Amino acid sequence: MAAIFFDIDGTLWGMDNVIPESTKEALRLLKKNGHQIFLCSGRTEVFIQDPQLAAAGFDGAVSGCGTCVTYRGEELLNREVSPELLAKTLAIFRKYDLVPLLEGRDLLYADPEEFGKDPYGKFMLDTMGDRIHAIRGNEENCAVCKFNVIVKGRDYEEAEKLLAEDYQVLNQDGVVLELIPKGCSKANGIELVCRHIGCDIQDTYAFGDGMNDLEMLDFVGTGIAMGNAREAAKQHADYVTDDLNADGIYNACRHFGLI
Repeated sequence: MAAIFFDIDGTLWGMDNVIPESTKEALRLLKKNGHQIFLCSGRTEVFIQDPQLAAAGFDGAVSGCGTCVTYRGEELLNREVSPELLAKTLAIFRKYDLVPLLEGRDLLYADPEEFGKDPYGKFMLDTMGDRIHAIRGNEENCAVCKFNVIVKGRDYEEAEKLLAEDYQVLNQDGVVLELIPKGCSKANGIELVCRHIGCDIQDTYAFGDGMNDLEMLDFVGTGIAMGNAREAAKQHADYVTDDLNADGIYNACRHFGLI
């Protein structure tokens, strides 16, 4: 039995949020052959609600870049930012006029009057609805695992240095900073899953495409980068498959004899 971990965005689906039919078939065959399959995403659980994902029959999820881990309905980990660190972080955002999305397991937090000015922010407000709560006036009730922060067009370099004291900061092309609490990563989440199910790391595979996948690709027995992945992900992978819309997952699973 192998344990196979899948990033979502840019891996299981693209900008259209549609899982290719060949990927669905690969997931079905992996399950049929006795392997266990897991989501392994930067998204927190509140983001992982799409019926396509539920229909695939994943055995569990490493979400929020390793801040949350579940296995067959059992919660193995839910690590939240402490109130003290949250207050410190929000003060930095406000001092440098940065626009954050606070990502919790069950809810998201953003201030609509600021967040909605950005196209990404407006999209999130429109699609997530009552799963996004306000930050201002609600700071003491925010249960937060990680952050995405809009920095495009802002002088954010000094803030980035300050935030790096407490977080792994992934700079997404000067548009967004993804902040992951130190000590958390997709790799750490995978390690926890493997301990729980008794799977040797050498029997693990991971598919990814982005900057928050690098540690995961290094850690697992076989790291697989999508053909459409960032160059850094390809450099950290053991194998580069085809693009996600060119049967990349299916072809890699066949290549390694998993299906």
